[in-house]
Amino acid sequence: MVVRSLDRRLARYEKPLRRTAEGFFKFHHMSKEIEIYLVNSSQMRRLNFKYRGVDKPTDVLAVESLKFPGEEDFLGEVYLNPSFLKSKPYDIHYILVHGLLHLLGFTHQKKGDNMKMEKREKEVLKWLEHRY
Repeated sequence: MVVRSLDRRLARYEKPLRRTAEGFFKFHHMSKEIEIYLVNSSQMRRLNFKYRGVDKPTDVLAVESLKFPGEEDFLGEVYLNPSFLKSKPYDIHYILVHGLLHLLGFTHQKKGDNMKMEKREKEVLKWLEHRY
């Protein structure tokens, strides 16, 4: 697992997010490889445009890995933008869980899908809260 800040001002989040990601995979009884990057708003804006064609920053971006032989355990990358959260009612651990769920196939395009994803987010965060 890689957890790295691409903006040195965000390095303080690395250890707590590693614990959250490790707990996430324990909750799901799985062992997968991921890369988590902490980025600032301008970096996130470029990434969001590159991967989604949206020219504005966002809080989290999950990029699923292409499945190559021998790399089945690599789920993909999650980019987190902590500065985006200043005006939001949730925290960085929530957006990490949200991004990781996207890598597991959860979506929120339809109302039913959104409800399933929100339910799982709450389950994971509650489980983590009691263990970490």
